[in-house]
Amino acid sequence: MADPARILTQRDCTAMAALDTMPHLATRVRNLLAHGRRMTVTRRYTYVDSPPEVTAGLTLDVSARSGGIRESVSGDGHHLGVTLRPGLMSGFSISAYVSDRNAVEAEVWKRFHAAESISGDPFKRRRDMTLVDITGGLPGDGPARDDKLVIREWNSDGVCDERVVVFDAGPSEGEYRAARWLYGNALGPAHVGDRLEAWDRGRVSDADTELWAGRAAELMAEVAAEPR
Repeated sequence: MADPARILTQRDCTAMAALDTMPHLATRVRNLLAHGRRMTVTRRYTYVDSPPEVTAGLTLDVSARSGGIRESVSGDGHHLGVTLRPGLMSGFSISAYVSDRNAVEAEVWKRFHAAESISGDPFKRRRDMTLVDITGGLPGDGPARDDKLVIREWNSDGVCDERVVVFDAGPSEGEYRAARWLYGNALGPAHVGDRLEAWDRGRVSDADTELWAGRAAELMAEVAAEPR
């Protein structure tokens, strides 16, 4: 099984929540939440054939305890909880406990593959495990349009609660596109492709992202102020 440290190097990464992966997963989640973006969260139970619940316009509740990100670590458990607003049920969490046999990721993967996601036989269902798919949020990365977090948690009854978190582009779609264009074209035509790819994949630093977002906002304000 892959080294848990891959979580800090693979932009598109799938991991099981375990004591040896939770520190890295927590780092990625904190990085995703660090840019003040609005979020849309969908929630569904995978065994039910019905549309998911969708809540848009959410933000990190920085007024909540610990700034909206609560993390507790002990020798037998690691919990990361995120509080969003508005609404009491819009947040999400990831955790792993020794008592649930989630100490080592490699062992959790064995249990994952040995059981079934949905089964009429309760003894064949996955239990007490969490699968995390994450895109973006690598250390040093800025925000990207395809940043995403998918959390699938099977409880002790074998029921899977799936939450998908996606992020908006920033203050406005127009400003985002203008900032992207300015950054991409800053060094001339020969560099446009590489710079746009870096922007889209979140490889532009926060400082550069803020710089070009500011310039885009100034440009759009000047255009809006021109006589018509």
